[in-house]
Amino acid sequence: MQRYVIIESKQDMPVDDQTVLSLFSEFITIDRVVSASRMLILYFSHETDVSFSDVILNMMADTYADLRIYVSHAFDDEHFMEEHRLFVTKLMETIDFQKHPSLDDRIILKEALARHDTRASRFMLRKYAKDAQMKDTVITYLESDMNTTVAARKLYVHRNTLIQRLDKFKETTGFDMKTFIDAYLVYQLLS
Repeated sequence: MQRYVIIESKQDMPVDDQTVLSLFSEFITIDRVVSASRMLILYFSHETDVSFSDVILNMMADTYADLRIYVSHAFDDEHFMEEHRLFVTKLMETIDFQKHPSLDDRIILKEALARHDTRASRFMLRKYAKDAQMKDTVITYLESDMNTTVAARKLYVHRNTLIQRLDKFKETTGFDMKTFIDAYLVYQLLS
């Protein structure tokens, strides 16, 4: 089982960035290193419970460098892992560097799916397409796993207020946030 870590710099990275290698070699046994102008790819084959996200955030704070990291899951097939790496690095080019210092498959997929025609949002969400409060309400509700109690707490509103907003949203747009497919489609429009 192999995994890889991509450490990307906003500026050109030296071909053999010893600071990055020495830091990461404390946490993982590096099997192979591939370097490009702005990234290092470290391959390793053992499990670790280290938070790579915390490591990169600390490294950014210590070195004042603009970095971001992607950590893959384990792969049985090395050929498939390389195809995955090529796919991920291509998508990373389209993701705003400052938005996510730590990337994972969930963020990569979310960013890939978010590339849609902006007119769809205006046409489908009608008057709520530019309503920041309603957008925040719907996103918070969905990111709270559609739990009205949790979402209401996060929004600092009464649970009934949240339910009323979601009902108004359904009445205006036709999308019911209590059903999976509607929630999924609207979340893609709002993300």
